[in-house]
Amino acid sequence: MTPDRRFEWGGLSAGRADFVTAAEALATLEGLVDAYSDLAPATGVSDGDAFVRFSVGERWAVVSTPGTRWFSVRVDSGHRARLDDATSTRAEAAMLLHTYVAIGAAYVRGEAVAEDGRLMVTAAGRRVSLTRPFVERLRGWMRERR
Repeated sequence: MTPDRRFEWGGLSAGRADFVTAAEALATLEGLVDAYSDLAPATGVSDGDAFVRFSVGERWAVVSTPGTRWFSVRVDSGHRARLDDATSTRAEAAMLLHTYVAIGAAYVRGEAVAEDGRLMVTAAGRRVSLTRPFVERLRGWMRERR
């Protein structure tokens, strides 16, 4: 561990100057959603996590983060992607939020492609795999075996 990093939650974390709070993440999300007004964006903080929810009809996606530590996108089909990153700087956290917001928006716009039980979404120059939680995959596998 370097002197400019501190130990938190069992691993390295961003330095105090780079630590992003949920309120700061919410402000970033609120700055991003103007570009997605066609997706009925709703922002807020719930259980300590900043979030944005996009929806069109029955299709929705929720991007959430506590600020620093992890970034997540969940969609109506039960698929999700999560990045645990306790070392992200403020600039990296903003970039990750931008990327996850773009992924959620692409899904809601119908730009996801199903591949082997996963949903592949290309957004913000990245191709991301959304998967169902392990327990749901295991249940599906068990149903198929019967």
